[in-house]
Amino acid sequence: MSFMESAVLLAWVALVLLALGLAGLLRQVTVLSRSQAGRPGDATATGAAPRSTRDLLGFRLPTHGDLAGLVAPGAGRTVVAFVSPGCPSCVLTLRGLADVPELQDGTVHLVAVSSGSCEAAAADLPGTGRCVEQGRPLMEQLHVPATPYLMEVDGGGTIVAATLPGPDTDLAAWVRRTPGRTATKEHR
Repeated sequence: MSFMESAVLLAWVALVLLALGLAGLLRQVTVLSRSQAGRPGDATATGAAPRSTRDLLGFRLPTHGDLAGLVAPGAGRTVVAFVSPGCPSCVLTLRGLADVPELQDGTVHLVAVSSGSCEAAAADLPGTGRCVEQGRPLMEQLHVPATPYLMEVDGGGTIVAATLPGPDTDLAAWVRRTPGRTATKEHR
């Protein structure tokens, strides 16, 4: 084998190795960009695209079906609290909402959506609050990232606010803010 043949063969091997390396790098970039589109756990088992809290704002709930039941009939505003049985922060959130006068007097309605039974949540619901049991399919349809999770829905069925409440979240101020103003807060 001459020097020229060896150089051409070596160049082809190097070219193939570079192509394989580039393919691997592109695969890693694709995986990283998908994981950065939303926090881990945002995508559902059905393979739907991840959805952030901000993506829910302005989403109009359908007028028929399970999601339509989240809006209290005749309510100007409804706060929807997504909770799970045995979740200590969910209990704290519901108890915090129980202290909000607008929820106690029925000015703003409260609907708790539990991923399991409503036994634990029912005790902490203020005023006209009600609970929807076995609400995991509703959570998956809305791509709820975690529990507890709060959404405010206006009388027309449009989501106008959403938050992942933390221990420092002033729930009364969140409920009282100007109706119709879109607001969000994400804790990471």
